[in-house]
Amino acid sequence: MTDSPLLLLDDDPGVGLAAQLLLQRRVAPITCLRRPAELAAALDRLNPAVLLLDLNFGPGRTDGAQGLRLLAEVQARPQPPVVVVMTAYADIELAVQALKRGAFDFITKPWDNVRLIATCREALERARPSPGQAPAAGAAEPTRSLAAQERAAVLAAMAEAQGNLSAAARLLGLSRAALYRRLEKHGL
Repeated sequence: MTDSPLLLLDDDPGVGLAAQLLLQRRVAPITCLRRPAELAAALDRLNPAVLLLDLNFGPGRTDGAQGLRLLAEVQARPQPPVVVVMTAYADIELAVQALKRGAFDFITKPWDNVRLIATCREALERARPSPGQAPAAGAAEPTRSLAAQERAAVLAAMAEAQGNLSAAARLLGLSRAALYRRLEKHGL
């Protein structure tokens, strides 16, 4: 049984408090952890539907390697929670790596409150589809919202174009101005 639908792992106590104040009333109960070593036991004990996972732990870490390793460990579990990765040191390549490794979405800190709430709600819906929305047997992945699909396409194009905005816009069939609007819309 789930005691806390949301679980946050972030070494910054301020981030934990801010997330708790924002999400507790607007989305679902949340439990906050600060140490990666506590994650496995908390996943077993709480069985959260959604894990908000920081990608960097400890001073000076900005490459996301620790978080990507934890993401792989979580995804290897028999029934993993839906994972939303979070970092203050975001770049397009890191976001694409996290999404390719099974993350549901990628949030940059400081986050936009409306976007974080919407992402957590969507992740909860994916984790627990209502009986009428249950995915068909053998379905690879539940349908994602159009906004989530657009964000993933923009990230993938930016990665393929190695950050070149003109090339990414061509890949997407957009003008540079339209690509800028989408980057801003999705907090990229």
